[in-house]
Amino acid sequence: MQLLVTLFIFTICYGLLFLSIFPVKPLQKISDFTHKTKKAMYKQYDLTWPYFFSFLGGYVVASAMVYLIQDSI
Repeated sequence: MQLLVTLFIFTICYGLLFLSIFPVKPLQKISDFTHKTKKAMYKQYDLTWPYFFSFLGGYVVASAMVYLIQDSI
């Protein structure tokens, strides 16, 4: 149970860290490129991919950290 809580907390922390590193301007250009049809206001700022990639990277780093911590104990 402690291992899962540690993994969850590390994933949230590293995911938010990676999310704060993502630049917004280039991501808006990518978002505009993917929506070629008539854009609604909510589609102009579709930033779901940065959330996915940041928390995926956070999970990978967190799992490596938990593995190293568990291995050293």
